[in-house]
Amino acid sequence: MSRHDSQELIAKLQSSLSITLELGHSSQASCSEPSEGVIFVTLDERYVFIQKGDHFIPFLGSQDALALFPSVRVDEGAIKFMLNGADVMRPGVRSYDEWGDADRTVAVREEKKGRGIAVGKTLITSAEMALLSKGPCVRNIHHVGDRFWTLYKEV
Repeated sequence: MSRHDSQELIAKLQSSLSITLELGHSSQASCSEPSEGVIFVTLDERYVFIQKGDHFIPFLGSQDALALFPSVRVDEGAIKFMLNGADVMRPGVRSYDEWGDADRTVAVREEKKGRGIAVGKTLITSAEMALLSKGPCVRNIHHVGDRFWTLYKEV
């Protein structure tokens, strides 16, 4: 990509995800499209995001990208369900970072080692999370072993 196109893509990504990336003006973006409509965007060989239409999702294999988002830590019992695409349910949540409003992107991590196992969109505010004892709280949009995970191996 040209430098101008890279800067436009970086601005679009930052706006879409409400994040700020510490990248210089000479930062380069590269894109790979292993499947129709799914584009992997790599920024400065450091951050990897998935672009699907106008939406961006941090890729689970990119620890630098995941570190930009608040985390929700789940217990061991929730992991097998998460890896099958289940949403995060409140009883499985052990701890979480404040994220503010609903519909925010969060990294879902396993409790013991903190490894990212999924990326989700919050269904409630973090204030509501403190009051909730059951029910879904994060919609699973990308998890280890899913279609995106498999497609990235082709990049």
